[in-house]
Amino acid sequence: MKLFFCTFFSLALTTSSFLQPVNDSCINAINLCANESVFSDNILATSSICPGCEDGELQSGNFCFELNNSVWFSFTTNETGGSVTTTISNINCTSDTVSSANNELQAVIISASTPCDESTYEQVSNCISSATNSITLLANSLAANTTYYLQIDGAESGSLTASECGFAVLISGDAVEPNINAGEDLSIFPGESIQLSGIAAGTFSWSPIESLSDPSILNPDASPISTTTYILSSTLNGCSYEDAVVVIVQNPLSIPNTITPNDDGFNDTWNIGNISNYPSAQVSVFDRWGQSVFKVTGYTADKRWNGTNNGLRLPSGTYFYIIELRAGGVSKIYNGSINIIR
Repeated sequence: MKLFFCTFFSLALTTSSFLQPVNDSCINAINLCANESVFSDNILATSSICPGCEDGELQSGNFCFELNNSVWFSFTTNETGGSVTTTISNINCTSDTVSSANNELQAVIISASTPCDESTYEQVSNCISSATNSITLLANSLAANTTYYLQIDGAESGSLTASECGFAVLISGDAVEPNINAGEDLSIFPGESIQLSGIAAGTFSWSPIESLSDPSILNPDASPISTTTYILSSTLNGCSYEDAVVVIVQNPLSIPNTITPNDDGFNDTWNIGNISNYPSAQVSVFDRWGQSVFKVTGYTADKRWNGTNNGLRLPSGTYFYIIELRAGGVSKIYNGSINIIR
């Protein structure tokens, strides 16, 4: 059961609170994590333009747009690589510091064999040179375990200066999906243990730790006394992810040792407590000579034993039962005696 937690902050800026973005430089690019929204802006951002500089060599362009007040983001692919989709949405340019500013953004995803050195940049996505509402960048066949960069600029238009806007960034796709899986939900009987089967990369751990043999390994033994949800947490490339597995502790059977099938409406049938939790339970009853007098699979209310064998009343006495339960691929046997009193 995969769980991805997204953080999304509203942007409330006033002219007195503008600060140069921390990711104004490529070296301070904001790290993007799969399926987590990041709210940012390029207000008061600058551009470093020269051969080998981070933004580009020429003002006239980095692949498809003129360089203006650039901000930077980065992401690292997983061990398989592949494709990513980056969406830049909620573009809000109403907080420009200059009233004559444009209201369009531009963006591209690039690779850099030398981080933040424009002479090593290669375009790996489509390039959007102007957008007012949203931007979608697609990048395919990305290498595994590789850091890529997202450059977002403010666009000029005619007599309007470059835009300064707030926006949200979201990245997804198989190249950044975390390799984390806590496994399928499991069932055990009371007092038993079961091994968890987690998959995770990077630094990982399980919680809660109290009923685990070792929370720092992927396959610890779990011994919960009641139904418990275990969370597998992983940190990789600056991103944190979680997945969960539920270990269901089945309720124990409550097995009466006497029935009084005299048709008085009380204790006329063998009512086995909690057996409804086991729809494939097999219940067998034998007489003292080992002859079968009752057998059923799925002990529902309409199949309860009433002290008969093929419709004929059995005499008072002691009989013996075997109850076989299955949960989580394992079986458990209950056996004992049951008395008929007439």
